[in-house]
Order: sequence, then C-alpha cells, then structure tokens
Amino acid sequence: MRRHVFDDIDWKIISHLQKDGRRPYTAIAKDLGISEAGVRQRVARLIKSKVIQIVATSNPGDLGLLQAQFTIEVAGDRLQAVADAMAALPEVDYVAMVAGAFDLHVGIVCRDREELQRILVEKIRPIPGVLHSEVFLVLRVLKDVYQWTPSGHPQE
Repeated sequence: MRRHVFDDIDWKIISHLQKDGRRPYTAIAKDLGISEAGVRQRVARLIKSKVIQIVATSNPGDLGLLQAQFTIEVAGDRLQAVADAMAALPEVDYVAMVAGAFDLHVGIVCRDREELQRILVEKIRPIPGVLHSEVFLVLRVLKDVYQWTPSGHPQE
C-alpha cells in the first residue's frame, strides 16, 4: 500500500475541512495564502487517494435507528476473508482489523432488534471462519468527533 506524503498545507486543509466540510475553497486559500486552484487540486488529490472523504454525518439514534458494535474472533488464516465478507454486508458501516482478544471490530446500523438478530444469525455467524462474536448495543453516543490532529502535525 502506497502512503500519501503530506506537507503542512495538506494538514492545514484537512484541519479546515474537519471543522467545516462545506467551507469555501476561496476562504481556505485566503487563510493559507495559496490559490483557490491549489486548494481545489489538493482536495481532489486527497479525495482520489482516499485519504479524506467529505460527507454529511448523522447520529443513527436520532434517526430512530439501532446502532451496534461487534467484536469478532476469527479462525487462523481466515481473517482477510471474514473481513471482506463483513465489509460486503450493506448493514455494516465500519470494519477494522484490531489487536487484542478479538480480530475484527465491526459497526452496524439497522432498523430494530429483530433486524439485528437476523443479521447476526443469518449473515454474520454463518461466515466461514467466525469463531466467536460479541455484540454491544449502543444506548447513547456521548462523543463522536471527526476533528483530530496527531501530535507533531501543524494546526491552524
């Protein structure tokens, strides 16, 4: 996997977009002292390389939906196959390979408990290589932010 090389301008553009994904490129350009075309090209490159995505976010609970997190233990050499199968499920919105007692962390959004049960019993448990899963039902989201800056990287 080829890693993107970032400079200070890229980090500053990302910071601006984390605060407001709809911020005009003209305003970002003015703040950073570069051209609007420069901002537009950099954002396009960051999106194309899948370093960033600009989307509207919502809280599933506020929309009357059920949100759950799964941890999954996978048999031996089946990790990539199970991860791919999980990622292919339309109800799944997050799949990560993790270190610790489990191999995968999976997020899901569904209509209700009946749908959650159906997904677990009919779609997740039958995947070859799934040894064990735990389900965590999200009761209330207390913090969910998309703005962060790793230490050592510039902020505005």
